[in-house]
Amino acid sequence: MNKESSRSHSIFTLSVQSVTSLGNGLKSVKESKFNLVDLAGSERQKLSGAAGNRLKEASSINRSLSVLGNVINSLADINISKNRHVNYRDSKLTFLLRVTFLS
Repeated sequence: MNKESSRSHSIFTLSVQSVTSLGNGLKSVKESKFNLVDLAGSERQKLSGAAGNRLKEASSINRSLSVLGNVINSLADINISKNRHVNYRDSKLTFLLRVTFLS
């Protein structure tokens, strides 16, 4: 395991708003939201040599990435007309991404 590695996921949200005056007291408002997501990479725990809290942390990261893959697969199935439940609540990462992307 890389000692300098940040073993966390990061989400950065940038909100942009443009307001244009149309005259007569009317305004045009356009809003956009950009979500940038940096995911911690998964590791083979046997090869990393991690133990104790670092091993627990690596296990949590691997689990959250696995759940994210399941959510993506469910969304892809819904997109091709298969009726599936999307388990956003299976990890904090997917629940947070759901709230971030749907708001």
